[in-house]
Amino acid sequence: MNKQSAKSPEDAYVIAHADKTVLKISGLTVKGLNARQLEKLLTTQLNSVVRVIGVTASSVDMDIYGIEEDSIQKDADGIIRAVSLAEGITVSELSQIVYAKKVVPVSFDDIPNHLAASCARERWMRNA
Repeated sequence: MNKQSAKSPEDAYVIAHADKTVLKISGLTVKGLNARQLEKLLTTQLNSVVRVIGVTASSVDMDIYGIEEDSIQKDADGIIRAVSLAEGITVSELSQIVYAKKVVPVSFDDIPNHLAASCARERWMRNA
């Protein structure tokens, strides 16, 4: 990209919509997780794209695309079994799906004007 066609950061905004459900599983022991392997196991189990978005010593958060919350809840045992196969995860009797929540779509008209943004970096860039 040459300098003439480059846009300034304040001119570059991307709006995207994704049909996804955020899933959190807790009651795990996580040490040395192979996140890519977990994603492949769950992608196969759910026949959908899965991305690990957060890991702690006792839980894993994931985005699951194109699947409804109730479908995930119905297959909770299968999902826990698939998670138990991932390298670096040990499940217990306490392992459970804490939540499976669909990301709420937002209308374009409901997105606030970026000039009124409360982000400190955006205010700094605007005033620079």
